[in-house]
Amino acid sequence: MAISRNWLVAGSVALAWVSTGFASPHIFASSQLTYSSFTYTQLTSDAYATPISTSVSFPTSIAPPFSKVSTLLPSDLTYTTYSYDPSATITSDGQYGQSAYVNLWQNYSFVSSPPFTTTVSATPVAKAELVLPPALYNAPSDTDLKLPADFIWGVSSSSWQIEGGLQLEGRGPSVLDSIGNALSPETADRSDANVANMHYFMYEQDIARLAAAGIPYYSFSLSWPRIVPFGVAGSPVNTEGLDHYDDLINTCLKYGVTPIVTLNHVDAPTSVQADLDSLPEHFLYYAKIVMTRYADRVPYWVTFNEPNIGVGTLFQKYQDLTNALIAHADVYDWYKNTLGGKGKITMKFANNLAMPLDTQNSSHIAAASRYQDILLGIMSNPLFLGKQYPDAAINTADMMEPLTDDQIKHIHGKIDFWSFDPYTAQYASPLPQGTDACASNSSDPLWPTCVTLSNVQANGWLMGQASNAYAYLAPQYVRQQLGYIWNTFRPSGILIAEYGFNPFLESNRTHDAQRYDLERTLYYQDFLTETLKAIHEDNVNVIGALAWSIADNNEFGSYGEQYGLQTVNRTDGKFTRTYKRSLFDYVDFFHRHVKSA
Repeated sequence: MAISRNWLVAGSVALAWVSTGFASPHIFASSQLTYSSFTYTQLTSDAYATPISTSVSFPTSIAPPFSKVSTLLPSDLTYTTYSYDPSATITSDGQYGQSAYVNLWQNYSFVSSPPFTTTVSATPVAKAELVLPPALYNAPSDTDLKLPADFIWGVSSSSWQIEGGLQLEGRGPSVLDSIGNALSPETADRSDANVANMHYFMYEQDIARLAAAGIPYYSFSLSWPRIVPFGVAGSPVNTEGLDHYDDLINTCLKYGVTPIVTLNHVDAPTSVQADLDSLPEHFLYYAKIVMTRYADRVPYWVTFNEPNIGVGTLFQKYQDLTNALIAHADVYDWYKNTLGGKGKITMKFANNLAMPLDTQNSSHIAAASRYQDILLGIMSNPLFLGKQYPDAAINTADMMEPLTDDQIKHIHGKIDFWSFDPYTAQYASPLPQGTDACASNSSDPLWPTCVTLSNVQANGWLMGQASNAYAYLAPQYVRQQLGYIWNTFRPSGILIAEYGFNPFLESNRTHDAQRYDLERTLYYQDFLTETLKAIHEDNVNVIGALAWSIADNNEFGSYGEQYGLQTVNRTDGKFTRTYKRSLFDYVDFFHRHVKSA
């Protein structure tokens, strides 16, 4: 094979390739080559995470203690304990008796069983576990951009996804318990949550691990059916559930971790789903029980998690979202005006921003707008703007009845800041057959949004590195996501309540490889760098960011969808947690960018 003569110059050394064949190149030194003896150089050194050093205390009261507000609860409130024993003799012990409780579980059976049923005391996190990973070579460059000293940052979780013990200590069934239920054929091939992460019994250790790594905020949800097993207003309160969450909150404060509490993260009692017209009554009953108990120690409350995509899980039809809005507003009013709470209350939305596939095409812009109107406008129009549901929702068949003027007045402004889960973005374009045919047919699989969604750009490239599910490493859209919310709904502040990345087939990797989760680190570093720009260059008031999630968990029937900042060993009998590098890199970002108090 003939090769034409080329001269490559590198420094002062010229290399000449022979003009034909593959002969070795001749090296002509234009200066004296030098050599020395080789020695190994130490490139690593042990550095350790900085733990939280103090407990949490509140300089001013955020709500009265239970001893002063217990009279706000119904005078006929019943406290009890329940025990699930399917072999017990059934007796006529009343509507809410022990036999009635067992009967709640008659159509449920789970393959997995909790390996232990008592609370595990926390032990100090070993120093060896807190060794920081190798320095992140390609970390974003430090700038002068800073986050405020009171920026809310930490990690998130939800009760059903991590607790386990579904049938223990008086918990009633939830709408999510059908997932993995051996007696439910359509979900029996999916993993159940009867074990999950065993957080219900390992919460002390989990909080100790957050504090040891230096994470100051923990967002978690209460299990509504653990506290009100029958779910409905007037039914008994389970004291074991109340005591559990009381200790969880106290454990957070003891270790210096500030709790953020969600009242319902999808797993509502099944009896509530059967009576959604009465959702406001049932939800307020439950909220009063927990807020009177815990509000003096909880500065931030979330009523519902992602109700805007809840049709098909908790909600049965879109019209049920009206009841959710009213339920939220009722709780807000009661907390602020009756309980006298001074904390903040929000509702958490799901949204992966729809970008027009072609930003110069009006039909693509209309498709993106329609998607956002239905995903966010339905609940956010009345809450933030005091406006009616979007036309796109009202004019879509079998979807929404307009709100009355009184309903809008009751709902408007009953929220203290915006909270949402912006994992990624996507592209929207019109359906080939047009919108009207889909919007008029509730059986259409793309109803009610009735747009085409894709993560492939118009030029054929993916928008970014794909995960194992729907998240993408696409930081170029973070500012537009935040800017859309800020300028459309005009909240006082924005909390990024969930965001995360589950690397492709991470669960198939070795344990060491799972721990070295570079893609997840890059996701957070890039996302947060763009958030800084949104704050300083776009004037968006972002008040916090909470990573999903505290550890790998049950992603609604799958343990293979790993979003966690820690691994969980579900085969060693101890459910051992291990920090991933992303957790340390995540903490480091905030240590470098949050102003000192």
